[in-house]
Amino acid sequence: MSVEVLVSKPATALAPAEAIMKEQLRPSSHGGKQNNHVKVSSGYPGQIVHYPVEANRNTSDVNGLGTDIQQHFDNTHIIYDNSTDTTFLRGRLLGKGGFARCYEILNLNTNKIYAGKIISKTRISKPHQKQKILREVQLQKNLKHRHVVEFINYFEDDSNVYIILENCSRKSLVHVLKHRKYLTEPEVRYYLRQLVAGVEYIHSNQIIHRDLKLGNMLLNNEMDLKLADFGLATKVDFAGEKKMTVCGTPNYIAPEVLQKKGHSFEADIWAVGCIMYALLVGRPPFETTTLKETYLRITENNYSFPSSLTTAAKNLIRKCLHPEPTSRPLLQEILADEFFVCGYLPHSLSPTCCTAMPKFPSRYASNRPMSYAAAREPTVDHLGQLGNAISQMHLDSRSENLLEEKELEDIEKKSPQHSRTHIENSVQTRDTHKNGNNSNERHIDERSKSPSQRDLTKPGCAAVLLNALTLCLEQMPKDFKNSPAPVNAEITWVTKWVDYSNKYGFGFQLSSDALGVLFNDTSRIIMAPDGRAIQYYDVTSKLSAFTSDCVPDELERKTTLLQYFARYMDEHLINGGDLEYSSSSDSVSWSGSLFLKKWFRTAKAIVMYLSDGTLQVNFFDDHTKLILSSNRGDYLVTYIDQERVARTYNLAHIRQEGSVLDIYERITFAKSMLKNLVDIEGADI
Repeated sequence: MSVEVLVSKPATALAPAEAIMKEQLRPSSHGGKQNNHVKVSSGYPGQIVHYPVEANRNTSDVNGLGTDIQQHFDNTHIIYDNSTDTTFLRGRLLGKGGFARCYEILNLNTNKIYAGKIISKTRISKPHQKQKILREVQLQKNLKHRHVVEFINYFEDDSNVYIILENCSRKSLVHVLKHRKYLTEPEVRYYLRQLVAGVEYIHSNQIIHRDLKLGNMLLNNEMDLKLADFGLATKVDFAGEKKMTVCGTPNYIAPEVLQKKGHSFEADIWAVGCIMYALLVGRPPFETTTLKETYLRITENNYSFPSSLTTAAKNLIRKCLHPEPTSRPLLQEILADEFFVCGYLPHSLSPTCCTAMPKFPSRYASNRPMSYAAAREPTVDHLGQLGNAISQMHLDSRSENLLEEKELEDIEKKSPQHSRTHIENSVQTRDTHKNGNNSNERHIDERSKSPSQRDLTKPGCAAVLLNALTLCLEQMPKDFKNSPAPVNAEITWVTKWVDYSNKYGFGFQLSSDALGVLFNDTSRIIMAPDGRAIQYYDVTSKLSAFTSDCVPDELERKTTLLQYFARYMDEHLINGGDLEYSSSSDSVSWSGSLFLKKWFRTAKAIVMYLSDGTLQVNFFDDHTKLILSSNRGDYLVTYIDQERVARTYNLAHIRQEGSVLDIYERITFAKSMLKNLVDIEGADI
């Protein structure tokens, strides 16, 4: 692939849209990890400029980090803005999104801290990805309001695109609720008034946010609320225009968005109602264990209140969550509601409110909301095969893999017309345990084998892995100082996934580049890394093999769905870690025998179990991953940290030498998840 590298002076940070697309968003020529220095354009291609870092002894503590601010930043990670001749130091990671990572960054000219949204050019090489970044910049750069995160600058170097934003040091309302569980009514009025002010401002600029949620409500040092993340925002071009794109975060999506009836500013009012409910109760109003049930409740307007909520609070929430968009209140009507007029509204809040309940005068104290567990209604466990062991699963509304989707039916209508020549000869039914020997008479039902017929002693068996993890956790040293030396080993793991189980199933991509879908009816389809060979297992595990240019009539729909999942993951998702995989022989040796076998969610993670016994756990909060796999009689532990750096260890070495606390805690969690699977599914899943 030819890559154009920018070697001339970059365009200014706030260039017109056309200039940004042509000059600012060119793909990077650097495909690997970033070095501890930054390549910049400085007169000739490829020059590496090292900027010396000297202490800027500013006596004013404007950032709350002491007078020597630079000691809190890594002076080996330097960012240079050529358009303004500004040098930044990169600090701690604040969060991650689908394409970007957000860091604290220090302006060495002013000693002021900002939030730096850093997007690797390797992740925005496709036109629609560039367009998404451009849209976000164009919408946010002109917004100036006390309750909207301030846009500072936008620039690039050879490797990355940088969006510099106001830093909100007290994080988001998600973090507040994590400590507090629920808030008092005076606090909710305080935050809601500021939220309404921010939303009213962007609406006056003809912008619909479309992703209002607790995680996008940030707090600065003064406890001012700021609207953040305009990645899904859109501009209304004419009065009465309705947007049709299905996007947002599941728990906060308005019914008209889900039903594709066309939506406008009223969708943000719906989200305000969801946020108000979540702050008072501790969870969004429609949250359930599955997307399907959540969407059903949204479309049916099915939610309930804990008895401890005041009548005024309930009434305002009902108004905001009215199923008819035009019947929802205007933003100014929200502030004029009885909930605000007749209740105490503090002028300010102490930062201690982030972790502890404030002490208001007794006459202003509100009724205590019911806890999360007590408030939620009984829900159906749609992963019945896992039973009560995982019945407390939540929908993870933070997952970037869930929405911003096109309807699959639209693609099915346009599905390619495959050749019908000799289709009957392209479908082969084979015994999957006979090394590929064809048989049109027989098939293997994997589930029909009893545990006694299987080898429970070989690595890859769930019972053996569970025993190995148990012994490791019991016997390993518990000082948590160091991990053993990493080992060189190649593993297969799930690099991308898409949860569309509310309608079709769960899509996945392996590190080998093989792709598959585990359909809701328990059938599955797998496509080879080269995109040609396809294997389909029906609900009885009967195997049909064919090629992408010769698809049987009865499998055309599921093959089209597979191709959609593949295209979606390719265009919208990035690999889950920097873990190399050698695929030189995949096209020759691929057999389709390795696939996703089981998966489920908990409030903390998504758990995936592969057909070779590999157990993978992706943690939602920090995006770390733990992969447990077998290799030549040994078990391997691969840990992918917050920086997407992967290290693989021998489980036996961890058992003997111990590990750092992060790995110990994740192995402990993985063991409990595996035990749930074994208890429900049997020793050899």
